Amino acid sequence: MDHSKTFVYSLGYPKAGKSTFICAMISSVFNTYDIFTMKLHTPPSRSKVCLIDTESSDYDFYRTINKIKGFAEINNLPPYFDAFQVREDSSNAIKQMIERYLELNLDCSILIVDGLLDLLVNYNDEKESSLLTSWLKKITKQFNILLISVLHQSKSNLATTGHIGSASDRFAQSTLDITKDKDKNTYVLSSRFMRSDSDFDPITLMNFNGLFQQIETEKQKNTGKKATDIDEIESKRLLHQIITMPMPYNDISSEIIERTATSKAFAKNLIKLWISKNYIVKDNKNNYKIL
Repeated sequence: MDHSKTFVYSLGYPKAGKSTFICAMISSVFNTYDIFTMKLHTPPSRSKVCLIDTESSDYDFYRTINKIKGFAEINNLPPYFDAFQVREDSSNAIKQMIERYLELNLDCSILIVDGLLDLLVNYNDEKESSLLTSWLKKITKQFNILLISVLHQSKSNLATTGHIGSASDRFAQSTLDITKDKDKNTYVLSSRFMRSDSDFDPITLMNFNGLFQQIETEKQKNTGKKATDIDEIESKRLLHQIITMPMPYNDISSEIIERTATSKAFAKNLIKLWISKNYIVKDNKNNYKIL
């Protein structure tokens, strides 16, 4: 995949769940399967991913790192992931550090900047915002990277903040919205603009006692049965039919969909059920096998 000149912006109000979705996206690189139906891919020869966090305190930064490990179900982050907390640095210093990092790490194919406004002194300055946009276009082309960034929305309307927000809407490859429903305690990721791809069904997460889980909307619920609808005997029969040897997550999911004529969400929830009941475990090659 050619990442050149590619921007993806995640937009939302403060505390709307942006960091949760970003962490899930990052963690999907470290597994063969998707996280909350999201999957980032890196080229074989350029597997490095870098997170630049401009907003978090030391405590929140380490919470972010632990959240990434939790979503990926790993104890230690791989050597091809780098993360930097630059909250105390100036906007110019942060840009210089990003450029220097990319110069020294040509195997980096995905750069995440959380959040973009800290690369500006004044986000309402039209000239400064234009210069930042030009700089972003330059580094994505020069280093052939996918840039994922986070912007806040204006509290008064659904527009992105300041001149940089307006510029991002014009030049971004994709723009995603992240919203929080306080009454339902849900966080929703949806597509606002997809320049070269089709829209996707909104991804809805709910926080259950500190643990985020993907839930189905009413529309999704009406499209088919749930994984929990299968009784234990039928579930185990299907399990032994499919996993006759260690298999990657995606292969198991495809087999479930084909054999049951159900959705990807159904397959994911059934696999999650098998894992929770200790029917299957992951081996050292990230394949799943029956216990």
